[in-house]
Amino acid sequence: MLIDFHTHTFPKDIAEKVMSKLAAHAAIRYYTKATNESLLESMDRAGVDISVVLPVVTKPSQYMTINKTAIWINETFSNRLISFGGIHPDNENYREILKGLVKSGIKGIKLHPLYQETNIDDIRYLRIIETACELGLIVVLHAGKDLSFPGDHASPKKISHMMDIIKPVRIVLAHMGAYAGWDEVYDMICGRGAYLDTSFSVYPIRPQSDSQKDLELLKANDMLVPELDKELFRKMVKKNGADHILFASDSPWCDQKETYELIDTCLDDEDKKAVYYQNALKLLNLKG
Repeated sequence: MLIDFHTHTFPKDIAEKVMSKLAAHAAIRYYTKATNESLLESMDRAGVDISVVLPVVTKPSQYMTINKTAIWINETFSNRLISFGGIHPDNENYREILKGLVKSGIKGIKLHPLYQETNIDDIRYLRIIETACELGLIVVLHAGKDLSFPGDHASPKKISHMMDIIKPVRIVLAHMGAYAGWDEVYDMICGRGAYLDTSFSVYPIRPQSDSQKDLELLKANDMLVPELDKELFRKMVKKNGADHILFASDSPWCDQKETYELIDTCLDDEDKKAVYYQNALKLLNLKG
């Protein structure tokens, strides 16, 4: 069994426009059309049984539409896609939103400090994360830098500070704890109880096409760093515990099949079941 804990989709009528804009901004390639149907096709090619879809609320007014879409995805693709909900740090009615998600059967939320322009240790995030944990929701957090948005709103130092204050449970730090900050993650975060997902870490980031022009555009991105060294990846798995690592691709930004093939070379055989599906099943409260 294989569960991908970190994917993204958009409604058909806006997917192409959104992906083209984001890809051009970051100067990187994407691997599906970012629709639910194209994700399912990717899953079939990669042997992925279930994908967790993670929407991001970029404006406070978006939460209702995004969460309605999440409910629809869960009802329509119940055997394959599990969508989390979203919330913005400026939503003053955060308690009601989170309680509504629980009532609707949503299993978690996604927070993106860079898209939402808020430090992860800001009081607005702290109260959301603390309430979500009290309600039994999973919190997936974009961690580290982002190729599309500058800033350090989710740096390992800030994440560590957040964890010092509220000691969250059922929290997932994307991109192996912090994209482009893996040494700090190893020193400051590994072993403290957070789950790390493998998305956008060991995967090689490629330009939009193989042209020299696109290659130069990618190289000009100040946020770009080499992919996570496999030996450091293995050390992080050992220190954090294989029981707190989740297989994830970040599709459509990474290919699910190739991500699986890369991660498979980094894991000891005894850890693979935990990383590929057992940890996800436990978090999602699903039976295998």
